[in-house]
Amino acid sequence: FRSDNFLSNEREYQWVIPALVSTVGTGGVYLGVGPEQNFTYIVALRPKLAFIVDIRRGNLHEHLLYKAFIEMSVDRADFLSRLFARHRPTELARDDAGVDELFAAYQREPASAELFERNLRAATEWLTGQHSFALSEEDLDGIEYVYRAFYEGGPELNYSFPNGGFGRGSNFPTYAELMVATDGEGLQRSYLASEDHFRILSDLQKNNAIVPLVGNFAGPKALRAVGRYLRDHSATVS
Repeated sequence: FRSDNFLSNEREYQWVIPALVSTVGTGGVYLGVGPEQNFTYIVALRPKLAFIVDIRRGNLHEHLLYKAFIEMSVDRADFLSRLFARHRPTELARDDAGVDELFAAYQREPASAELFERNLRAATEWLTGQHSFALSEEDLDGIEYVYRAFYEGGPELNYSFPNGGFGRGSNFPTYAELMVATDGEGLQRSYLASEDHFRILSDLQKNNAIVPLVGNFAGPKALRAVGRYLRDHSATVS
């Protein structure tokens, strides 16, 4: 792979959401691939259950880190403080800040090595203690590897990090740019666009309804296992 694919590389990925919402409806089963763009689709479609399949085990590590930080956070600013290992800016004391204001504040805030170490320990303890996930040393190293990228890249992290640089000088959108983007009709639909969006995602995570899987779409196991599970529970991918 040309990169670790820590985040989407598509500026216009929200543009399909108005059509999806008007045709698919809510309450079904979501099937996706890759990193955070799934969260934006999920909060728009509000499925009962979501599977995120990727051939890279690193994507599983990233979604486990997301799960821990989302479940541990009381609001979006709290979540971003953990994700980027930066202290919560004083101007974000309230929880009704716009997403543009949210990311502008965190772009001004420096990263903290102390927060990085503290948050990494807390995430590990949450996953292995709260959830009793049997994570190997390789998995724990993978989670740290992912988190270090968010710590070093911050809101300017992009698809090509660390090869090819990151930030506004590159051809790929930054994390901040993806989160403040619109659906092509002027509506900001990212999973961090509002507290309501974040709460939808948080509730699904707390209900263990977002399931990351390591698998090959062309292989004989992962998707067939999902299909069998859904058939046994009278559910359908929507």
